[in-house]
Amino acid sequence: MRRFYIDPGEITNPQPQIKGADVRHMQKVLRYSPGDRVTLIDGSGFEYPAVIEAMDKHTARFSIIEKKWAETSSPLELVVAQGFLKEKKMDTIIRHLTELGLSRWIPVVSERSVARPDSKRIMERMRRWESIAIESLKQCGLSKLPVISPVMTFTELASSREEYNGKIVFWEEEKKPLEKLFPQKPAKILVLIGPEGGFSADEIHVAQAAGFQSISLGPRILRAETAAISACTLMQYLYGDMKKNGPSQ
Repeated sequence: MRRFYIDPGEITNPQPQIKGADVRHMQKVLRYSPGDRVTLIDGSGFEYPAVIEAMDKHTARFSIIEKKWAETSSPLELVVAQGFLKEKKMDTIIRHLTELGLSRWIPVVSERSVARPDSKRIMERMRRWESIAIESLKQCGLSKLPVISPVMTFTELASSREEYNGKIVFWEEEKKPLEKLFPQKPAKILVLIGPEGGFSADEIHVAQAAGFQSISLGPRILRAETAAISACTLMQYLYGDMKKNGPSQ
């Protein structure tokens, strides 16, 4: 069944509603009508098989058949702190990392970050990133929406007291390869990726003092967005669910 995102505040209503572009897509493209079935997702990790009860040009109303946990959720809580990049690159990263099972995304302003938007622009970007994540969620089969955290400075991130089973910073000048890093399978990992110019040696030393392991992604210099996608793919393969066969495999 086709999947549609619904506002979390709607899902508990007797007949929850969707408004806007998705309704037009149901009518004009999919030719849906009352009685057809869809799957609703609210970003919580649950799925809601539902029946369309009524539709007009702007609104669709549903009856929920059941609430069930999505089997596509990764057991790994994957948090990525991304050095701030130019706007379209950040859009690309949040789109692809959502597909890879990202749990939380933290934009980080570091020493070599070229893009440094003001607070108004940051709020606009955060709304756009959430919209991109929702669209990726509907496409890829996941049901848990990644949290888009407020922008942090590198110092704020390094000094954070949040608990993780492992913290990794990927650095192009590091020689240590990525191997099995942890004696036990971690439940929650923080991955730190640099901006276009990478991290400075001073920042790496600060990260290491804060408990990060610095790791190489191989002999080639990767673009920042490629590094983020590669790192998340590796984390899900080693510690998440990427070895698990899906319905199309």
